[in-house]
This record gives sequence, C-alpha cells and structure tokens, in this order.
Amino acid sequence: MHFYIQDIEGIEFSIENWKAGKAFSHLSELRQSLPLFKELEDDSFIDDLDSVVERYRAFDDVVILGTGGSSLGGQAVLALGQHPGIHFIDNIDSYTFANLLAKLDPNKTGFIAISKSGGTAETLVQLLTCLQWFNVTANKISDHFLVISEVGNSALRHIAETYSIPCLDHPLGIGGRYAAFTIVGMLPALIAGLDARALRQGARDVLAQLDSDHLAESFAPIVGAVIAAELNSKGYNQSILMPYIDRLQTFSSWYCQLWAESLGKVTKEGKAFGITPVRALGAVDQHSQLQLYLDGPRDKIMTLIVLEQQTPLEKLSISSLTHHALQDFIGTTMGDLLLAEQKATIDVLRNRGCPTRVIRLKCLNESVLGALMMHFILETLATAYLAEVDPFDQPAVEQGKLLAMEYLVRGK
Repeated sequence: MHFYIQDIEGIEFSIENWKAGKAFSHLSELRQSLPLFKELEDDSFIDDLDSVVERYRAFDDVVILGTGGSSLGGQAVLALGQHPGIHFIDNIDSYTFANLLAKLDPNKTGFIAISKSGGTAETLVQLLTCLQWFNVTANKISDHFLVISEVGNSALRHIAETYSIPCLDHPLGIGGRYAAFTIVGMLPALIAGLDARALRQGARDVLAQLDSDHLAESFAPIVGAVIAAELNSKGYNQSILMPYIDRLQTFSSWYCQLWAESLGKVTKEGKAFGITPVRALGAVDQHSQLQLYLDGPRDKIMTLIVLEQQTPLEKLSISSLTHHALQDFIGTTMGDLLLAEQKATIDVLRNRGCPTRVIRLKCLNESVLGALMMHFILETLATAYLAEVDPFDQPAVEQGKLLAMEYLVRGK
C-alpha cells in the first residue's frame, strides 16, 4: 500500500452498499475498456523514447509548451525532480514569455509543443512565437523542436510538416486531464531523470484493486466518491485539497483541473452539479485560508495530505538564544514543527465539525505519486457516475473558445 487514508470525521454519513457496489462495478467496466487504462498495460513506448530523451537531455534548457492537461500532468510529475532547466509555459502572458526567452540561448534550448487536438489556440501561438524567436539563428529547427499531438490534419501537425519538426503521437481517446501517465507526462519525466515505469506501476497498483475481490465500500476512491456525493447533497460544495508538502503544489493544480472539468456539468435530469476544488498549502495557508475553513460556512470538504517522514535536519541547539519564546524550539527541527502544525490543524478542523479526510504518505517517490494520481482519477470517475455526468467532455467552454477566435479576428 503506497499510502493510507484515515476516516472522514466531522459529519455523520453512511456508505450505502448498493451505491458503492454500483460505482465499483462501473469502474471495473471502465478498467476493461477505457483507453486511459488500456494504455497503462504496456510500458514499451518508454524504450522507444530513448533517443528523444538523450537529445533533450543534451540541452541546457527545455521549454514545454501547452496548456491545461497537456501541461499540468507533466508539471505535477516533475515536482519530484525539481529540474531547473525544464520550463513549463502554460499561459500566453507575453511578459512571462519575453522574460523567459531573454534568458535562453537558442543554441542550447529544446522545445516540446503538446496539444491533444493539435488545434489549441494558446499552444499554436506559443509555438509560432518560439519559432519566430528561434528562426533568427542559424540552427536547424528540426533539431530543437518536437510536437506531440493526435494523428490527423491539425494546425499543429501542419506547422510541424512545414518546418520539418518531428512528431510523436498523442494516444487516441485520452483527454488532456487524464494523460499524465502517457507520453504527455512521461517524456518530461524521463528528460528530468525520473523513473517513468515506477510512476506507471504505482498507478497500476491502485487500478489492480478493481480486479480483486476488494469490498466496494472499503475501496478508497469509492469511499471518497460516495462521501463527496452525499456531502454535496447536504450543501457541501467545495473540496479543499491541502497538502503539507511543497512538492505537491503542482499536483494540487492538476487535481483542480481533473475535478472541476470532469464534474462541473449538467446532470441527465437537467440539474447543475459541481463541487468547486480549492488549492491550499500547509502550513502556509494556515495563515491565509484556515480562518475561513474554521469559522466560515459549513460547505467545505477537507482533504489533507501529510508526509510522515520529514527530511532530516540538525536539531536546533544554539545556546545563545535565551528569549523565553524561543526555548520551545531548542532541541527540535523544522520537520518537528511541521508535524506538530499539521496534527494541530487536523484536530482543530475536526473539533469544529469540518468533514476532514487525511491521506498519510510514508514517503513521496514516483510510485507513491503515481498511486496518488490514480486514486484521484478513480475517485473523480466514480463521483461522475454517482452524479450522472459525463467526466470526459467539457461542452460549456467551447463557446468561449469560439468567441475568443472571433474577437481575435475582429481585432486585427
């Protein structure tokens, strides 16, 4: 077991066996048919990336272009690697873009543009901007650029063909927010020196429980889904994810897209459904958000992720510190304080009657992160099933995309 989850406390609830069983059966069916899960069965594509990985590791800097799921999955995974030479550009703020390009040497920089559809406006403009900047040099574009997109006649593929840029295939039928375990997340992980196989194995370990005789009402993703749906029916409409681990900040961003874009829908009965995901970080947001969680409206479901083994540091033993307020710190470490603060936050949340779930990690490595990501994917899919919404589309945002292009053309 990569991690364990404490019971939710702070509110009475029950897990109806029939509801849990139906959700478990639904996930088991998806286990056999969903491209996301089928793709996890074979790691051979990782070996096929060896030459690409070698080429990109030779660069001082690697810029990964894309937005949404084409970027967030890779960002979440690379939090383990902390590679200073890999830059994710997931927005189109020209100030940020100009600042980054001004710091790069074209001769020592590689670019990877990722878009499932090949038609994402932000990614296309990002790539065209980088090509325009890069084209002032005598370098060969095809040696420094790579495109990842689904096979087809897309604008991104057209750019690649025009400039002889190599293309790698985005797997069919896997939306961006579910693509972290594919080439979308694994190629950046490999370039950063992470163990892509361990990441995928961690995900498979959780997924394999669907093939066992596991009791539905004790399967953690099902428990989370049933409780989320039941609490939502009682007026709880916000899901706060609060890791006490800096490395999981981008994981929280990935979770927010997964949860919001998959569940914020109109049900089959025509009712609006959604539980708003909110990012928080312990212990930082004890000083900015916790007051609201404790004394504000009772509409929040809390999930804290804590790490039991802190990085070892020398105990504080500076004898010259004599102020009475400092005496409690002598003989302790920074990790001791974090452990005390997360325990205190858990206790005060529960004492105030806030529904609180704690996910405890013994360590944080590739296999643990892979398992954690798969847990939340399954929990999201099960919640969508219980709410009767489609977790794979995002119809409401399409109008905004069309209007943006209309305004762009008008503004020329």
